[in-house]
Amino acid sequence: MSAGAKAKFIVLAFVPYLIAYVLIQQIITVNEYDLMTTIDRDIPFVPEFIWIYHTIIPLTVFTCFLFFQKRKLFLLMTYSNLVAGTILCFFYVFFPSFYPRTDWVDTSTISGMMVEFTRIIDGANNTFPSGHVTFAWMLALLVSISTVGKKYMSLRIIYFVWASLISISTLTLKQHYLFDVVSGIMLAGIIFYIFKRSRLFRETGSLINTDAKFVPTRITTGEVSVDSRRNTA
Repeated sequence: MSAGAKAKFIVLAFVPYLIAYVLIQQIITVNEYDLMTTIDRDIPFVPEFIWIYHTIIPLTVFTCFLFFQKRKLFLLMTYSNLVAGTILCFFYVFFPSFYPRTDWVDTSTISGMMVEFTRIIDGANNTFPSGHVTFAWMLALLVSISTVGKKYMSLRIIYFVWASLISISTLTLKQHYLFDVVSGIMLAGIIFYIFKRSRLFRETGSLINTDAKFVPTRITTGEVSVDSRRNTA
């Protein structure tokens, strides 16, 4: 696939969700559900995890351009993320939960400043399920079935470890509850499994393989002439 085609798929997969996410944050401002648990209270605030938290966008773009080569995989990524984003927004509207921002942030450090900046651009609402966790695990699952992912088990392990660290970062930065993380992982897994097993993508795969059989091989002019004379005879 060309870089332009890949860019279009990436924009379609994520931009509609990001726009809806920002709009919902401006509209839904009431906290109706408290998902705080004892575990959430006991988890320490670790601002240094902000650097892992913000790898979600650059690593997603990097992975799509470098490791995702087949159109079928981009279709799977696009539709899976569109459905995931739609479900996330549904919960943000009809099951609004907020994380209380009571932790004092030391802005004398670079990590602290990054946390403060993140909280300015990303409000405390829209927590359940976690979008960060959902898209991180979706990416890890997609890498696991990519050509390079199937070839190198170490790469699959790296991406699943990264998705786990993204999940931990949402907790240690006090961005999300434990329920948000668990539901995000489950949402990614369910959607990925459904689309991967769906008739649409099984047929898409067979069509790609079937089309390849009908690609004409390169032949010389002489061969064409010989074949033509044989047919005429």
